[in-house]
Amino acid sequence: MIRKVISGGQTRHPAPLIPYLPELDKTGFSYYFQYTVIGYPQTIDPRSPSLVTAIKTFRALSEAIGPERVVWRYDPIILNNDISADWHFSNYSRIADAIGPATRKLVVSVIDPYLKTQRRIGRSDNGVSYDPATYIDLLNRIVVDATGRNLSVESCAEASVSVPGIVCGSCVDAKLLNKLRGRPEPPKLKLHKQREGCNCHQSIDIGVNNSCGFGCQYCYATTNHDRALEMVNNHNPHWTSISQDYRMDEPPKELHPNLSLF
Repeated sequence: MIRKVISGGQTRHPAPLIPYLPELDKTGFSYYFQYTVIGYPQTIDPRSPSLVTAIKTFRALSEAIGPERVVWRYDPIILNNDISADWHFSNYSRIADAIGPATRKLVVSVIDPYLKTQRRIGRSDNGVSYDPATYIDLLNRIVVDATGRNLSVESCAEASVSVPGIVCGSCVDAKLLNKLRGRPEPPKLKLHKQREGCNCHQSIDIGVNNSCGFGCQYCYATTNHDRALEMVNNHNPHWTSISQDYRMDEPPKELHPNLSLF
């Protein structure tokens, strides 16, 4: 069992962390990055790093820690009146060409019809497709191309999407975490079962909602972008957490002291 572990948290901009990764390595933690690079227009991703910056950082991160530790997320995929399947495949191909051998794995998913997402980017009657079936042809094209690039393709919580070559993925992947530290795989791994089609292993989430200022319109972890920007602007780097300063000798009461990660 891994006693020291950090899962593969999703990120849009890991560049500020890269100089500190050697310190993290010294602690014995096992970790990897799930790096979203999708290149949407600013109407959807208003404050995310540019595609040029994202690709440059992706390659630098992969060079620093190895391609197995950098998972490329091309998700969520959105089809609407302005963004077609052809646009996506051309965009995906361009990014894949630029990333090259800097990753071994691609994760895909399609947009989910959360109410807050529909308020931001539109409902079905506004031209946004929330029917997974309308994404099948595009996903087939992507998986054929990705296979030719020696990329494995996994889905994220997509129980209703069945495409040959796309495996139900584990964003929190205990098998990978053990492998990266050269440890044997535990005989039994508990699944989190957060959503249908989610194959994540049991873990403790140390993230905080409403703490990202990028303002992605499809984000399910941000209920209010103004509140998120306020938290970013008020953050004190000397705090023990993102949102406030906890006393280290007083763990949050909601965490059971005997809770095991896996």
